[in-house]
Amino acid sequence: MMPKAIFVSAILALATGCTYDNGRDNMGGGGGGGGTVDNIAESTIDPGATLAEIEPGKGAGAFVEVSAKGVWHVYTACDTDISGYSCGWDIIVTPLGDNTITAKEGDRLEKADYLGWYGDYSVQMVTDTSYDIDGFFFEANPDGAMRVDVYLDGAPAPRFIYWVGDGALHKGSPTNPIDLTPTTL
Repeated sequence: MMPKAIFVSAILALATGCTYDNGRDNMGGGGGGGGTVDNIAESTIDPGATLAEIEPGKGAGAFVEVSAKGVWHVYTACDTDISGYSCGWDIIVTPLGDNTITAKEGDRLEKADYLGWYGDYSVQMVTDTSYDIDGFFFEANPDGAMRVDVYLDGAPAPRFIYWVGDGALHKGSPTNPIDLTPTTL
């Protein structure tokens, strides 16, 4: 069960100020397939921590969770009720070091959404999200780090990534991509 403070923070973050603005004032670095960020931010992610129930159409975000067994869940929502627009998400997850992704599976994807291998070892999801949740699961080493790139409507969107690390809800990243490492159990 998620602590009440994290649940409330997640709901408040989604309910306030998450409207689409084309991200032009937040042009972060490059992507996992050869990006140009010199100093990629690093953070922990807590295995077993889950984010609050996300209400489709009410807030834009790319949400990342991981289980203690190394099953990652990446999913997106959009603020279509507020903005009147859908969100074009492009998310690439790349294993770091000797970590590998061994399986992937879509979560609530529609026929027009894309989930596939990016290069030889990364997973990419491209979706048009509006009044739904689009996402995917993948399996990896339980303690292995992942690089997560988030793009919204073709622009780097680090401020829209959410995860729980060191017991706190993280609302945005200082760089795109960000490297997430599961905390030790």
